[in-house]
Amino acid sequence: MKAAIILLIFLIPIFPASAADVSHSGEVSTAHIAELYSDLSSFDLTLYSDKPYENLTLEVTLLRPVGNNEEILAKQVLLVNSLLSNTRVTKVGYWNIGNAQSGAYTIRANLIKNGQVLSESKYDFTYGDNSVSKIHIDDLVSDSKGINVVLSPVKPVLFDIEYMLVDGNDVVYTTKTNSISLTTIPENISADWGTLLENNREYQGRVKIKVNSPEEETFVSTKPFIARDDAEITYIYKDETGASATVYGRSQVPFEGSLIFNVYKLNDTEVSSSRPVESIQEKVPVLLNGDDTTVEVAWEQQLQKGVYRLEINLLDNSNEVIESRETVIESDLSSPSNKSAVNNSTSGASSGKRTPGFSAAALISGLIVISFFIRKQN
Repeated sequence: MKAAIILLIFLIPIFPASAADVSHSGEVSTAHIAELYSDLSSFDLTLYSDKPYENLTLEVTLLRPVGNNEEILAKQVLLVNSLLSNTRVTKVGYWNIGNAQSGAYTIRANLIKNGQVLSESKYDFTYGDNSVSKIHIDDLVSDSKGINVVLSPVKPVLFDIEYMLVDGNDVVYTTKTNSISLTTIPENISADWGTLLENNREYQGRVKIKVNSPEEETFVSTKPFIARDDAEITYIYKDETGASATVYGRSQVPFEGSLIFNVYKLNDTEVSSSRPVESIQEKVPVLLNGDDTTVEVAWEQQLQKGVYRLEINLLDNSNEVIESRETVIESDLSSPSNKSAVNNSTSGASSGKRTPGFSAAALISGLIVISFFIRKQN
């Protein structure tokens, strides 16, 4: 009898405790809430299904225990227009809680289709806990290129970090790095956005850090930014015949700007003339962050002897100057007539005294062959 009881104990499944309790009706193949997180500033939840759904609704409620009851502090309803099969969809929402009190809180989320709850989940967290965390978020910067976060360890730690690009309530891009180590000094950790951004649109850069040992901790920080097209000039070449500029992309907003090359003659007092002697505008091929291209131009007339000021302006998608560079060109050419004479002389030397179709070497080779055959016949 004792042996049977011991065997029964070993057969009973043991389920680990978790801060998030996820359940869903129907089969596992239905759409369900796979992950859920919240603090008093924001929340995010991830949906998953192995078959497509459309026109789903998320109801998310923030509650605080009061005695034996719960007080509803805030509620949000998010629409999920499309949930593709075998694809994770993450939604983000923000709380605006004034005069927050320390203590326990709960977030509840329901995924609904035509009034039927497909999945429900809850997440418990504590606000104002005085316990010492193993890691601190010192600073966060997000922009059109990517996201940077400065982290300080309280003690050596391993953690996972997820970077999210948020457009409204939708996470439009995410990337994750696991098992990053911090030992004793703060470090800057960054990631580039791997998707295109829309110019002048507001986004949120969001980081989610998870420490798994000795106990699970999650830290989240969000920073808004306005996406802008951006580029810079990294190299310039110039002479009396033309110029070139290398442009480097610095944004995930496609850069579709242009370059303006202006050449001004300098007089004896090194003051430029008011009107450029050459002015050329060229379109820059489309660039993204990390791309570069070189734009070349040729002057309509080669610059005559003297010193010139070259001004290169880089214009953005809105035709506004975002960078201006200046340099000088020193030309040794005396006059166009002398240049033409040199060209004509060179042309005559190369073609004016040559037998068409023959060269001196070919003529000598032919004579040697003829002499050989004459000797052989004799």
